[in-house]
Amino acid sequence: MSSHSGVRRSLEDRIILCADCDATRTLSLSTSGSLVCSTCGSDNWMHLPMTANVKKSIFIKGELNVEEDLTVEGRVEGKIELKDHNLWISPHGNVMAEIHAKSVIIAGEVIGSIFASELVEIRLSGAVKGNIQCPRVLLVDGANFTGRIDTEKTADLTAGPGLPKVQSARMGQGPSQ
Repeated sequence: MSSHSGVRRSLEDRIILCADCDATRTLSLSTSGSLVCSTCGSDNWMHLPMTANVKKSIFIKGELNVEEDLTVEGRVEGKIELKDHNLWISPHGNVMAEIHAKSVIIAGEVIGSIFASELVEIRLSGAVKGNIQCPRVLLVDGANFTGRIDTEKTADLTAGPGLPKVQSARMGQGPSQ
């Protein structure tokens, strides 16, 4: 048994985010021994730490409380509560829910309000209809967003009179003029 087959076996279940495919994939070894995306062969990937997963074939309706990072590849309706953890919505993920998380990365579809303490990122394949409250929001050029963005931190809401407050931004997708 070669060392490459031992490495391959240990990476078979690893999930990565391929920047070129813009999707979750598995790793494989190229002929040169480099780790590459198993679908397109790109070496432009990052490890996607994932401990909980709603697979494509799963539909959850109700309240989902998770105390670890979560990936949604299926459908969720209701409420998602992740506290201090991250949510990844894959290109096939479909969420109609109120979301509370540390960071939310969206490559699929979300309808509902998003409350994140650190970051909300909407990828090129992502679509959001709803309001976002988060100090940092990243909309990739071409991403689909309709709703309201509020970057005001919760602590700022109770800051008291006399202190300046950040204005919320309103954005929507409409016809070009």
